[in-house]
Amino acid sequence: MKITFISDTHNQHEKLSLPEGDVLVHCGDFTNRGALEDVEIFAKFISKQSFKTKIVIAGNHDFSLEDHRKEEAEKILMDLGIIYLNDSGVEINGVKFWGSPIQPEFFDWAFNRKRGDEIRKHWDIIPTDTDILITHGPPSNIMDQCDHGERVGCADLLEIVKKIKPRVHAFGHIHEGYGLKEIEGTQFINACNLDVKYRVKNDPINIVI
Repeated sequence: MKITFISDTHNQHEKLSLPEGDVLVHCGDFTNRGALEDVEIFAKFISKQSFKTKIVIAGNHDFSLEDHRKEEAEKILMDLGIIYLNDSGVEINGVKFWGSPIQPEFFDWAFNRKRGDEIRKHWDIIPTDTDILITHGPPSNIMDQCDHGERVGCADLLEIVKKIKPRVHAFGHIHEGYGLKEIEGTQFINACNLDVKYRVKNDPINIVI
């Protein structure tokens, strides 16, 4: 199975050069502020890409996927055949995907949860047999360092990842952290396509499992 990961495209998805493949995964922040018009433009673009399956989670910029427009925004995605995951999963050809848009409290953005018990509730429901974990934010100390030096990943998420040991953990959110890193059998992927100045800089990341 050939899987392509992208993230944090912020309405600039059309500038990407996407290959053909089996599964395309977007790790959130596909809009700037979650406007329904932007969700629809994004969904139409993704639906036309040469992948058998498209999986999307939201990010902290995608407000309409959490506020009063939630049902309408989700319907836009799903009506175009896109699998939208929100603390939920899907199995494709025996490979189990789980996606969550949640990240530790970050200013006043969408899908914020306080560190500790509040955010832990979301990680505790991740199935232990998950193969591909998709979150918007990174785990602690793994491709989570901002340009000012602070690491902002989630320690509780890291603890769960170490426990369930998915084959892949893909995320975005921290534009400066783009790249791949294998640790103890898990392939960690920060798939941010935009750099910290919101310029399209990084290529989609392709893996085969």
